[in-house]
Amino acid sequence: MSSWRAAGSLVVHKMLGELSYEGLFEPVPDGDGWLLEFPGARYRFLARRGAFESWHVEPGSATRDGEPAHDPRVLVVDARQRLGLTGLRLADVLAELTATVTNEATRLATAPNATELSTLDYNVADGMLTGHPRLVLNKGRVGFSASDRDRYAPESGREFPLRWFAVHREHASFRAVAGLTEQGLLTEELGEDLARLRAPLADPDSYVLVPVHPWQADEIIGTLYAGELANGVVVPLGEGTDHYRPHQTIRTLANRTSPHRRDVKTAVSVRNTLVYRGLAQAATLAAPSVTTWLRRIDAADPLLARRYRFELLGEVASVSVRHPLLGHLDELPYRFHETLGALWREPIGARLAPGERAISFAALPYRGPDGEAVLVRLIRESGMDTGVWLVRLLDLLLTPLLHWLLRYGVGFCPHGQNLILIADEHGTPLRVAIKDFAQGVDLLDEDLPEYAFLDGDANADMLRWPGRLLAQSLFSSVFAGQLRFWAELLLDDLGHPRAGLWTPVREIVGRYRDEHPDLAARFDACQLFAPDVERVTLNREHLAGQGFDKVDRDDEFDVRYGRARNPLAGADPDGAW
Repeated sequence: MSSWRAAGSLVVHKMLGELSYEGLFEPVPDGDGWLLEFPGARYRFLARRGAFESWHVEPGSATRDGEPAHDPRVLVVDARQRLGLTGLRLADVLAELTATVTNEATRLATAPNATELSTLDYNVADGMLTGHPRLVLNKGRVGFSASDRDRYAPESGREFPLRWFAVHREHASFRAVAGLTEQGLLTEELGEDLARLRAPLADPDSYVLVPVHPWQADEIIGTLYAGELANGVVVPLGEGTDHYRPHQTIRTLANRTSPHRRDVKTAVSVRNTLVYRGLAQAATLAAPSVTTWLRRIDAADPLLARRYRFELLGEVASVSVRHPLLGHLDELPYRFHETLGALWREPIGARLAPGERAISFAALPYRGPDGEAVLVRLIRESGMDTGVWLVRLLDLLLTPLLHWLLRYGVGFCPHGQNLILIADEHGTPLRVAIKDFAQGVDLLDEDLPEYAFLDGDANADMLRWPGRLLAQSLFSSVFAGQLRFWAELLLDDLGHPRAGLWTPVREIVGRYRDEHPDLAARFDACQLFAPDVERVTLNREHLAGQGFDKVDRDDEFDVRYGRARNPLAGADPDGAW
């Protein structure tokens, strides 16, 4: 089977499952399987229902009018009336879907097996993953051409230098954690390159240096900043010497030439998975303050710092530029305000001791060409009982997240791409790390004592939510966003009952409440044991395509539709959780 056909088949089966989960498709029983009827086409497939009333579609089981279903574009065309897609929006979805399949086919052409992936350097392995587990159009990268894809997509395996620009201080701001100066950061990150890059500047102190993704330099800086380039407000300085490799997020780049140097998160005005991947000015500049605040709490808390050693990959410095003209037009869509900036984040390699390895949580469900999943490979390597290994990992993951949420009113964005498992050489889980603070940390809508130590600007910029909505970060990103997939995988591959995952989840969450009775009221306000929860439906919003050019990035997407039974509320009599 060609890589294109194999990739298409993967996306078809994912689409059948996730769009059924979100209520966009409504399959009906059909013998031992399920049937979907559209004008002119019938789809049949095998599936079982899982936690959150989700659908686990058996790979390779889907057919269209009796033939194997392997082209998701045909499925979209068949279902366009059901999906409400016509005209330009239909064309946009088909284009983004074609790009997704193309990128997935590129990945499949060189896909490693689970053993190989689990031992690869974290930054190399990240380019080989399947992307967002729930969004069907998860690698569309609207704005990239075919040659851009070959140069800059993580699946390409290419490495490239950053381009550096100098921006007059009147329009640029720099922030860093205490003890790290602007000069110190540039010296650490550029070394001997710094003097060369600054050489074109008559008055270097009047400018802030900004690293820029090469695509952004060509497509955005060279166009939206053409006037500023002409009058010297923005000055191109050339390429750095170090080469970087992109993560799945496209805009986060790992230094491959000098791995001890920090990851760089750059502004890339490409739309992928619902939003343009720029960098919002307020959040970018607040990132070092948020890092400082989180570290202060962490260092003083024995559970976080010593018992669980929950790692915070700090965003230690940032720079943001306000366009001299466009930056003052508040009515413009947010993407025009997020075009030039960068964050420097601590690399995961700096947190690893000899014999330890870092594995993205997004890599755990990965299946290699031999069919084995990384999650299963780690369990087998460890020599541990499946249930014992799983409880260990769930505890390392959930207890710190619950503690941050309930003790300190901090809600991270703990999806698979932001979480990192640190394991030993035998696959035994040791601890968990988390990243993405600039736009991924929210607070409770009440005044906790710890909030008084948060920098004023950062405090003002961070979103506030009531407990039940802040807890959605766990339901959407962890329980429904990851664990429901693990449960099905472990059942298929190891015969581990799905209740064998959800029972310890309930026990760990319940144990936290029992061990912290002073937080019982806040725990109950978060409604973690509610009988049902709101269903987060990312594909509904993506397919509707209504929020791409909104003025405020933080305007809430309409991503909740209906409710689903909560597997934390109690066991399913039929064993689905």
